[in-house]
Amino acid sequence: MRILVVCQHYWPEPFNSTDVCETLVARGHEVTVITGLPNTGMPGNEIPTEWKRAEHLNEVRNGVRILRAKLHPRKSGAVNRIFNYLSFWLNANRLAKHLDDDFDVVLGYQFSPVMQVDPGIVYAKKHGKRMLLYCFDLWPASLLAGGFKEDSLPFTWMKRVSKRIYSEADAIAVTSPLFDEYFCKELELNIPASVYLPQYAEDMFLEETCTFAAGFDRSKLNLTFAGNVGSAQSVETIIEAASLIRENRQIIFHIVGSGSHLEKCEELALELKLDNVVFHGRKPLEEMPAYYAASDAMLVTFADSPMARYTLPRKVQSYLAAGKPILAAASGETERVIQEAQCGYCCGFEDARGLARIANAFFEEKGVDRLCENARRYYRAHFTKETFYSHLEQVLAQLTKE
Repeated sequence: MRILVVCQHYWPEPFNSTDVCETLVARGHEVTVITGLPNTGMPGNEIPTEWKRAEHLNEVRNGVRILRAKLHPRKSGAVNRIFNYLSFWLNANRLAKHLDDDFDVVLGYQFSPVMQVDPGIVYAKKHGKRMLLYCFDLWPASLLAGGFKEDSLPFTWMKRVSKRIYSEADAIAVTSPLFDEYFCKELELNIPASVYLPQYAEDMFLEETCTFAAGFDRSKLNLTFAGNVGSAQSVETIIEAASLIRENRQIIFHIVGSGSHLEKCEELALELKLDNVVFHGRKPLEEMPAYYAASDAMLVTFADSPMARYTLPRKVQSYLAAGKPILAAASGETERVIQEAQCGYCCGFEDARGLARIANAFFEEKGVDRLCENARRYYRAHFTKETFYSHLEQVLAQLTKE
């Protein structure tokens, strides 16, 4: 198939859209991606100077043709983030309008914001093609996780935009079966073509490793959070739990990652005078298996929001693939998977006392090997890479025939 992919985030930004596009090429397809100039995850969320050269607006990497739309860098603060969203939306739509009728099907890879896949709809409408929208972040629910109120003007406007984009896609793939509930109840949309397409973990997490990251005392119980440290993740819950459990000198909490709330978490740990929390900062993906290997269990936390209940973060697949027990301050889809896999413990959103309690329970756990085996077994049964691509190709091929 000749596939046009639309996604604001692509290499060298740290998003798995790159792996999906390159793997589709390796499986025999022709792939072109419309994306933005890299900035998210770059130093200061700025566009690196070397990426401003014209040669990067149209290039080929690992078989994927990459077309980049100019945009306002994300930088920091709400105003810059809004300009970032809107500039990509407008410029990528303009780029899509000028593409020839060269593609069989469109894949909209939808992180935040939902508008980033609109250029795919623009192209599909112009050339009579069909589009699969692959939904990772629910909109406008993501705005609630960011602190917006349902009666605010931005939320009201984005609800209209979100309903229009979701309804104009020919099919929607979802990473959590609970997304359908949101589409139906909150957006009042009837989407009969929704497909459950959960994410997979990188192959590196399936491989056994004897390399352990520095900064871990292997004589103690090491509990690790890995990923973005933002408002939606409520990593503060981990810091507060560490304070409540500080009398147990055998439990250490590790934070591996960066984000808008990292400094706030570091200040909270300092204020509480905690010596059982270690901040490692952000690490390259290829180093992460060593941090998993050094950990006895992995942590998932969320701020309490509708988005958190519906979502299964990709880190869960990575934790399962690595055969790691999971301790989660979460409910909804994340809790369902952990309980179904029988690989860990859960408490409520933002429940520091609950997280301290389940950390102590895990400390007393006598069947850790069983939890590890259950995690790997569940991953192989539900989230393998081959299952993902076979299903994705099947859905895209069907859309080319309709």
